Amino acid sequence: MFEKLINPFRYLSLRQAMSWGIVALLLTSVFCWQNGISLESLTQITFAEGTLFDCILRQVAMWLFFSVLLYVSGLMFSQSKVRFVDVASFTMFARIPYDLTLLLFLSPTIRTAMEVVSNRDFAAIGSNIPGLTIYSLVSLVLLAWFFTWCYKGFAESTNLKNGRGIWIFALCFVVAFFTSPFVVKYIAF
Repeated sequence: MFEKLINPFRYLSLRQAMSWGIVALLLTSVFCWQNGISLESLTQITFAEGTLFDCILRQVAMWLFFSVLLYVSGLMFSQSKVRFVDVASFTMFARIPYDLTLLLFLSPTIRTAMEVVSNRDFAAIGSNIPGLTIYSLVSLVLLAWFFTWCYKGFAESTNLKNGRGIWIFALCFVVAFFTSPFVVKYIAF
């Protein structure tokens, strides 16, 4: 059971990964739209109103951007046949733990604490320490799970494993992290 939680990509069919990923992407988009959350990069959010279409477009753009980056690196460095549909499906499914971190904003304590931080209201941060602590600890676990799934999905779909695969994945993530805000700004209305 633990192995399935760490690396579900060995047990999921491509169709299942894609289906669960699409459902998660759509549900996350609706959640962000209803709660005034806007995706600003691969893993960064802000509190901003937007349309449902804008939320879906941002989610799809970040998923596609990261998938293309991983796919191209898989083509360049893997000796195996790499298919875009494998990389894209597993990358979409791997975002589910990150999407779960957004559910933390349902808690008024956490939402208030994060709004104080995003508004840079340093005087009010002290009174929001419990919310910040809870958010930090839970999101740390979920982000570790997200990174694990992203790497495992990349490794299964490209056959780039162990040290070489980890370094290539880490480089792709760093490039995507720093360039994805420009992609969002380009598509933003």
